[in-house]
Amino acid sequence: MGLLKYSLREEPLLVQDPNPSSPRWTLYRSKLFCGIYTAFLLAAAVLVPVSAQMLHALIKVKPNISAEDYHRLFLNMGRNDTIAQHLKVITKEPHVAGTPENFATADYVLSTFQKSGLDAHYTDYKVLLTYPLSRSLSLTLPQGEVIQLKLKEQEIESDPSTKNAKVIPTFHAYSPSADISAEVVFVNYGTEEDYSTLRDKGLDAKGAIVIAKYGRIFRGDIVDIAAGAGAVGVIIYSDPQDYGGNRTQGYYPDSRWLPPSGVQRGSIFGENGDPLTPGWPSLPDSERLSVDDPRTKLPTIPSIPISAEDATTIMKSFDGPIAPAEWHGALDLPAYRLGRGPSILNLHYKSNHTIAPIRDVFGLIKGSEEPNRYVLLGNHRDAWTFGACDPNGGTATLLEISQRLGKLLKQGWQPKRSILLCNWDAEEYALIGSTEWVEQNYDLLFSSAVAYLNVDEAVKGPGFMLQSTPQLDDFIQDIAKEVEDPDNPGKTIYESWASSSQDSRPSINRLGGGGSDYAPFVQHAGIPGTDFTFGEDFPAYHSLYDDYMWMAKYGDPLFHRHVALGAMWGLTALKLADAKVLPFNYATYADNLELYVDTLESQLSSANAPSFVSTNPLHKSISELRKAVLQIKKKAQELEALEDGSAELRSLNDHLVMAERAFTDADGLPGSPWYKHLVYGPSKINKYGTTAFPGISDLVALVAGDEANHSGDGWADVQHQIWRVSRAISRVALVIHGELS
Repeated sequence: MGLLKYSLREEPLLVQDPNPSSPRWTLYRSKLFCGIYTAFLLAAAVLVPVSAQMLHALIKVKPNISAEDYHRLFLNMGRNDTIAQHLKVITKEPHVAGTPENFATADYVLSTFQKSGLDAHYTDYKVLLTYPLSRSLSLTLPQGEVIQLKLKEQEIESDPSTKNAKVIPTFHAYSPSADISAEVVFVNYGTEEDYSTLRDKGLDAKGAIVIAKYGRIFRGDIVDIAAGAGAVGVIIYSDPQDYGGNRTQGYYPDSRWLPPSGVQRGSIFGENGDPLTPGWPSLPDSERLSVDDPRTKLPTIPSIPISAEDATTIMKSFDGPIAPAEWHGALDLPAYRLGRGPSILNLHYKSNHTIAPIRDVFGLIKGSEEPNRYVLLGNHRDAWTFGACDPNGGTATLLEISQRLGKLLKQGWQPKRSILLCNWDAEEYALIGSTEWVEQNYDLLFSSAVAYLNVDEAVKGPGFMLQSTPQLDDFIQDIAKEVEDPDNPGKTIYESWASSSQDSRPSINRLGGGGSDYAPFVQHAGIPGTDFTFGEDFPAYHSLYDDYMWMAKYGDPLFHRHVALGAMWGLTALKLADAKVLPFNYATYADNLELYVDTLESQLSSANAPSFVSTNPLHKSISELRKAVLQIKKKAQELEALEDGSAELRSLNDHLVMAERAFTDADGLPGSPWYKHLVYGPSKINKYGTTAFPGISDLVALVAGDEANHSGDGWADVQHQIWRVSRAISRVALVIHGELS
């Protein structure tokens, strides 16, 4: 299939017809042909005396339309005006999980799925959510003066959304209530390395409130690390160096950058799912832990997010040593100092921890040949404020995809495998909606899910970006060769994507971090997955300014990136649903595993691991995997000539799907049993970080830093984790090989 374009409007809500050679004109000719064909049949019914049975048989005769033709029609149906309208509706009000406004968005999604002709339904859960009841932050100066900090984002006259009284105050979800007063210590980004630097300067965080910058690690890890260092509270701000264009390019609404009063809300809970039902679904009659049960792993010290404006006030009151040069940001300060004191920070926060309802919404298209095999497309709906970027650009695109699929259904199309569109709730709190659903349907998904295709922040700016499990790499790159880059007319997404990397090959990240709804599918259930987005960073993230106006001015003024993302997302689903042999290339997986072993060997060398720690088991199992891949490729070529639906093809595809499951282990990662994938999972010190072999790499770092155990049982545990991963890779090879040992 050659380069496929999609229809665009110069303004999202104005119609501008393409020229006669465009794909939309091709679609028009197709519809015209169908209309003439139907008219011919009706005329025949009037002019020729035939029986009703004969007429029915005649009408059943259709032009021979292939799956590829339907895929082309799907791409030609893309409409930026439709996506823009969906986004405008969904982002009209702020819609935090558990609120009436978010249930209204669920109704809108459900209604759109139904009107599109999908089999739509919803599933509700009752889960622990938190909301701020009261909060304040004040600074007591040495001479006794008290400065009350604002904790408020500034309204923008030209942006009516910023004046909406329903916007939730700035807070950190799951922070415990507290009233504390303490000196303040600056800890840079709050990483383990930053605390080590602090100790080298003769300072520590014991008994202090720490102030940290957003940016390097998950905010919940900032709080956990601070608690481990003895801090009594945490405040986190968005430094202009990272979120404000270094104070040189202006701020929203005059540029894309976060205003000085902007604040990043977010959750600080480090696990996935409802904290009260860890590992099992939150059904109405489920077992629930109490809030104070340590098994919930809820945060133990309070935290509040603040603006750069408030952070400047606090840090101007600092004494103490000047921070290392690399710690300095772009606040308007003479210098960044470490503290402590001499000022005292007074932090008050009162939280409402409450059981609240959430709603996941689904739209199903049943497959014609394998209805019990599912290709899943997912996006979450809840937002901390309006969510134009995070996540509702993805929601609007998902709805537009549902409408395209509905039009295909009316033209006689039906996928071979089922397609399920999923719209999750309460992702912002802890991936709750997707996690509860996966936990409830775990066994069915284990045997029936082909792949999970995620979109969270659909569009942040130009440039296509992909995260995926490796067996999907080649397949997604092939799709990218068929879709035009919205920012480079005449070039494919693939060409622009490849040219943006240093080695002229597309840069692909992995799904080891815990930042979105792919986590329960990939890291818990072992389902192949992807995550699509346009753009690299989003300075208004989780702030008051993530609204329709920001998106229409800076993220995607013509909504053409959303259309391109819909093309990539939808075409991936269609091809997976219709493929005779699933396009899973496990040779790419083996290549990546070898790279991870190389990295691990460097880590072991740097840690001065003893000689008995060996990666030979990993090399041996990867060799087994490569042999199995060669065998299944040969078998796939032999079976391509068979009719669709044959038992041999079904068996081959089952092996390709189930191979990813074999990377999981029932016991999960050390200390984190919910994470069952032994190759991809988050680091213990950064939930957002993608880590290969997390059970091994985290343990190596731990043992290397433990002088008392440097040559003892710790390294034996590292070797055990190496063997665990090796056995998982061997299981994958056995599944792909497809025969009992």
